[in-house]
Amino acid sequence: MCELVCSMKKHGEFNSAISRITTIISIEDGFCLPIFCFQCDDYPCGQVCPSGAISRENGVVRVDEQKCIGCRMCLLACPFGAMNFYSEGGYAINCDTCDGDPECIKFCYPKALSFRETELSMHHKKKSLAQRLKNIYGEKQEMLD
Repeated sequence: MCELVCSMKKHGEFNSAISRITTIISIEDGFCLPIFCFQCDDYPCGQVCPSGAISRENGVVRVDEQKCIGCRMCLLACPFGAMNFYSEGGYAINCDTCDGDPECIKFCYPKALSFRETELSMHHKKKSLAQRLKNIYGEKQEMLD
């Protein structure tokens, strides 16, 4: 649902392939992991962008569609796989938090998503994500043993 709402808000069509949030779903156990832009302090996507299309303004990583040359280097550089590419427009896309009022959260029926402004550094974000994934995969491994 979050993917469809995002694509409708940003591109005017229900198409999860052009959403700025992605979900990874495990068929076996129904586990779902949303992937979205972490708004990195050091934003590696922007550091590799040869055209300077990616910038960080007021804490939000943004792609300037006019400057983007479609090289997709940002997709490779993102440590979380959060960048996407809008083929029809020929430019990279990422979550821009809908300017602080994310549409995906409004329509998240199970309330699995939440939006919180954070002052954490990128190191703390990565450490927190790693710990959560470790806990999830640790539980799965215990069930298999």
